[in-house]
This record gives sequence, C-alpha cells and structure tokens, in this order.
Amino acid sequence: MKKEITLSNGNLVADAMQSLINKVKQPIEGLRKYYSDVLEREITMHQTLLLLNAQVAFVFAAFPVGGPILLRALCCAWFLHAVLKCKRAL
Repeated sequence: MKKEITLSNGNLVADAMQSLINKVKQPIEGLRKYYSDVLEREITMHQTLLLLNAQVAFVFAAFPVGGPILLRALCCAWFLHAVLKCKRAL
C-alpha cells in the first residue's frame, strides 16, 4: 500500500507571511489610534505612514547639523515633500 502525504507549501508560506505582516502592523496600528485621538478624527494606515515619514524626515533634516550641506539640503527636500504629501492626504 502506497502512503502519500500532500503538504500545501503555498498555504504555509502565505500564513507565515500574513503572521509576519500582522506583527509588523501592530505597533503602527497603535500609532494610528494615537494620531486619531490627537487629531480628533479617524485616520487610515496610509495617513499614519505619511505622518511617520514626515517625522523621520524632520529628524534627518534637523539633527545632522555638522553634516555636508548637500546631505542637509536633500533631507530638507525630503521633509518638504513629506509635509506636502501629508497636507494633501489629510
């Protein structure tokens, strides 16, 4: 008698990826709820990521005081772009 076991690797990989995505989303979801409370309106995950991008861009634009001027200009441009995207999305 021939015994065969079929494993669906696609489901295992998909389940593992979904679990990983959910673990990564969990702190961002908490941040989304915090921003919603501060702004006094519901915001989406995309809007949360835009706000987070603007915050990171601000840090990179403001804190490398002794860095090369070109790097600082690029970081300032990134910050300006991030703020404009936030303004359009919110």
